[in-house]
Formats: sequence, structure tokens, C-alpha cells
Amino acid sequence: MVFTGVMSSTAAQAVDYTSITTSKGDRLPDFSYAGYHSSNIDVPSINSPPNSTLSPTSGDQTARIQAALDSLSDTGGGVLLLAEGNYELDSNITIPAGTVLRGSGLDKTLLHAKSATTDLITLGGQVANPRVTPVTNITDSYVPIGSSTFNVADASKLNIGQTIMVQRAVTDAWVTAMGMGDLVRNDKKQTWIAAGKLVQQPRTITAIANNNISIDIPLTDSLDLEYMQGVVASYTPPSAFSESGIENLAITLSPSCSGRVLSDTTCNSSAVAVSSWTTDSWIRNLNMTGFNFFITIYKNATRITIDSVSMTRDQDSDVTAGLPEDIVIQGSQVLESNCSSHGTPGARAFSVVTGSLVAGPNAVLNHFTEVPGNFIAPHQRWAHGLLVENSQTSLKLYNRGTMGSGQGWTINAGVAWNVVGQDILVDSPPLGMNWCIGCVGTGSIGGNSSFVSQNQTVMPESLFWTQLAARGIVRSTS
Repeated sequence: MVFTGVMSSTAAQAVDYTSITTSKGDRLPDFSYAGYHSSNIDVPSINSPPNSTLSPTSGDQTARIQAALDSLSDTGGGVLLLAEGNYELDSNITIPAGTVLRGSGLDKTLLHAKSATTDLITLGGQVANPRVTPVTNITDSYVPIGSSTFNVADASKLNIGQTIMVQRAVTDAWVTAMGMGDLVRNDKKQTWIAAGKLVQQPRTITAIANNNISIDIPLTDSLDLEYMQGVVASYTPPSAFSESGIENLAITLSPSCSGRVLSDTTCNSSAVAVSSWTTDSWIRNLNMTGFNFFITIYKNATRITIDSVSMTRDQDSDVTAGLPEDIVIQGSQVLESNCSSHGTPGARAFSVVTGSLVAGPNAVLNHFTEVPGNFIAPHQRWAHGLLVENSQTSLKLYNRGTMGSGQGWTINAGVAWNVVGQDILVDSPPLGMNWCIGCVGTGSIGGNSSFVSQNQTVMPESLFWTQLAARGIVRSTS
């Protein structure tokens, strides 16, 4: 099922998103950079001719599929088409760079997994993390959300085209000002974010004028010199796994793991995962059933598109806390569109979550959540730069406080745009801002964030596509 919008029958209020600012100059992040190749181009056609075709046989098909993918990769990559039929999988498959695993249709190619002890399908592979080296301090007293320029102490060691981390180290003063310094649960002190932990935003330098730096993607987190020292650090990304994909098939897990407690380690891996440092890859047109976790985008994976994926939980949840998650975003520039979460009436779950310190921009468009108790919510510890728009789902952008292990404020620079949900809660942290624009609560709606057009949808219908057009990129919205 694909959900395609939430615009109400009543007249929508026209909103100029560029005029929405705070007293400090914070403005809506530019989410249009999320997705495959920063959404500058379309994902390759799902109807392109395959380079190789594999038909099912009896027994475990894992080795045959892996060998066919590896063979394609060794000869330059391409599309492996799985012909109509059922494919049993006893272990995991890795889709190499430049290679696509494609089925013959959602109701024609069926992958049957027997376990979820490891991620079933992984895009990319394992690489070592690069060294990140501080180069120079940022000198501005405050750099707002949405900024694409800032000043540094010494730009002489920086170059146009250089990949950098705009980063800051967490301080006790900042944690205290955020109200996170005295978290206690069951008489035990909890640490929200430890002092010294780095909050990073990966960017590329596009211009240098004296000591003024311009970057490719506006920031999704602010820098406040009163509480932290902003730093420009240099790094070289590892040789990327890129241009890989999985599409046009169904995946089932039997026996089902849906709703299992998180302590059951046999059920805590994903149907599809994108490995760290994988770039410009995609997951689309899939039906998946029976997993406790469906899709995980690992840390430092970038420019990933997830489109038209249906996820079904076929059993009620065993617990009411420590809920499983449909889509986990730990990377940056991830675009999730036209996806849907389904299940039995008691199949409670987080539909989409972000992990700790996840850097935006990340965007969720046109997401439909069927089970009333399921919702989209950043999960823990200061992710920043998440858009949820044109979706029918309950939504929480909020402070989780002592929940979990002291997950606290989950998101900064979060934007809900034309979201209709049974329950919508959008709060802003003491030193940050979240926005709720065109939010319609069919049950409850509230919070202390910046609300625009509460309980009435807005125009333009899509912030994402409007921002993309403002960059001069014209693409189909289908």
C-alpha cells in the first residue's frame, strides 16, 4: 500500500517556508539534499534490461544468489534478475557496489528467510572508519540552523571540494542547560550524552573567501559559542560502496519474529540493511513480512533512497515498552518515501526512528501507518534535521527523558509538515527548535514547538519538492 498525501478538503493556508525563522536566525533546514545523489537525479529505472537472470531451484538459494551477484560485480556490475518463484535463504546476502538485486514482481519473486540472527540482505560492505582531524575553530558566536556559511580562525589549510565534519564536543554546561544533567531512574544517575562526545555534520566546502567558508548543505544543528566550540575537521571518506540496490520482490521470515522482545537476539536483525559509508544506493518496491526490524541504515551511510516499501507485522507485540522498529535511520541524507507500516491490531512498533546524534538532512515523505498505536519518532539523543511530511501517522518529536537509558531530547531541527495523525506531539528543546507546520491531530495535538497553521494543512503541499525546485532541480514526484 502506498499513501499519497494528507491534504484536507478545506482550503489550505499558504505558507512561505523561507520566512519561518527564530529570534536567533534559525530556519528550516533544506531537506531536498536527502536521497540518492542528493535527489539531483532519479534512481535508475526499475525497467532497465537485466545483465543476468537466475531461476529458483530447490533448497537453500543463498550461495547461488551470492555467487551470481559477485560474478556481476567482478565484471563491472549490473542487474541480477530473480525469475518468478520462491527462493529459500538460510543465511545472509551482500549486494556489492554497482550491483542490483531485482525480482520479477512483488507477487512473483519471494525470498523466504529462516532466521533474523544477522541482517538478511546488506547493501555495501565493511570498511574502516577514516581519521577525522581538527583543522580550525569556528569563530561565530552563533551559527543558526539552516546556515551554509560561517567564519573560521584560519582557512589556509582548507580547500574547495574538501570533505569536512562541522563538529562540536558536548560540554557539561550544554547538557545542564538542556535540562539533561540530572536524569535519575530507579535511583541511578543516567547519562544523556557524555561530555566530550562529538556532534558531527558531514559537509563539503564549496567556497572560501578569506576566512569565510561555504558548504554544500545547510547545517541541521546550530553552534552556540556560549556552550560549545565549533570546529572544522577534515577527513577522507573511505572508498565508497555505491550504486547498489534491491527492488521489486517480497521477503518473508518464518517463523515470524514480529513483536518479539528485544532481548531475543535471534530476532534483532533487519531484513535489509545499508552498511556504513555506503553511498548513492536504494531500496524500493518491496513487501516484507514477519521481521522485528525491517530496514536499518547504518551510521555514515549517505544519500540513500527507500521508496514504496510495505512492512507487515503478522503477530501482536509481546511487550508495551522497548518496542521494535520498522525503519532505523542512523545515516545522513536518507530519503524515505511512499512507504507503509501494517500489522495486527496489537503489533506495536516505532514506524520510523533516528538513532543517537544522527546528522540530517533526513526526510520521510508520504508514510502511512495502519496500526493506531504505532508512530514515527526520533528515538534518542539529539538527532538533528528530520522532516516528516504529507504522512498519515502519529508523530512524536520530544524529550524521552529517562526512558531507555536516559534517551532525553531526541531531535533538534525536526519539521512536521502536513502530517495528520491520531496523536501529534512536537516539543522544542531549551537550546533548539522543532516546527509543526500544517499538523492535523485527529486525536490530540500539542507541544511547545513553533506551530504554524495548527489543525489545518498548508500550501505548498510538499516542503521537500518545493525546496528541490528552489535548487533548480526538476524531477517527477511519482
